[in-house]
Amino acid sequence: QGHAGGQTNLGTMYDNGHGVAQDYGKAVEWYRKAADQGHAGGQSNLGTMYDNGHGVAQDYGKAVEWFRKAADQGHAGGQTNLGTMYD
Repeated sequence: QGHAGGQTNLGTMYDNGHGVAQDYGKAVEWYRKAADQGHAGGQSNLGTMYDNGHGVAQDYGKAVEWFRKAADQGHAGGQTNLGTMYD
């Protein structure tokens, strides 16, 4: 398992190419580790990857699923992202 917050942060580093080469696939791996532990930030970020098709095949249904999990925990980013899916 590991520290979900750290996993999300590492995913963000790969997502944005900060300190490491940008690698959406690795970002997804780290976000998923955090998301599977119930970390709302990891869930929201993973939803964004599905929304944009970065590191995974674009899948709006999966994006909504992950945004909803984050939103249900009160994560403001997840709530906003979920709302934009219905725009």
